[in-house]
Amino acid sequence: MATTDKMCKAQRPLAEFAYDLKKRYNITNGQSKRSFMTMYDAGEIQLSSVFENLFVVARNNIGLSTKKVSGDNYDFVKIVRKKKIPLGDMKTTVLRKDGKNRRFCIPAVSKKIGYIYAVGWNWMTNEVNFFALPDKKTVGHPPAGYKIPVCPKTGSRTGGKYNDNNAYDSWDEMIKVG
Repeated sequence: MATTDKMCKAQRPLAEFAYDLKKRYNITNGQSKRSFMTMYDAGEIQLSSVFENLFVVARNNIGLSTKKVSGDNYDFVKIVRKKKIPLGDMKTTVLRKDGKNRRFCIPAVSKKIGYIYAVGWNWMTNEVNFFALPDKKTVGHPPAGYKIPVCPKTGSRTGGKYNDNNAYDSWDEMIKVG
């Protein structure tokens, strides 16, 4: 759930994208896009939870056995030979303007286990961006979270560790990671 009206408005394109995915996977449960967006605008939909559910359905549809769990350190487990292995956590974000810099900020990840799957709205390019950021087995995720830069003039991905190694061009590519 977006915590402020400003963030709710900024993430609205992500909510529209989420509904389109729900329709693609046939999990709208009869709810129209208009109804979904009205509920989102009223603050009754937690967008990260919607993406968590979509992630599980999408991975299972391509044969990657995945289950949603309620844990503090991860949202998903993958099932390998009947064994549950922590897979990661889902985050949503919006491109932020920080002085002359433009970057995606993904906070509150230091205690998370597995991948941080992030779906972000880039208002400069009017596109959804996708990231699957692995934890480092010995150090985990950064205490201050991730800050992923884009070109301040065009909004396109620049080089760097996260853009070069952990950014994906589509939802379909991202869901296969892990």
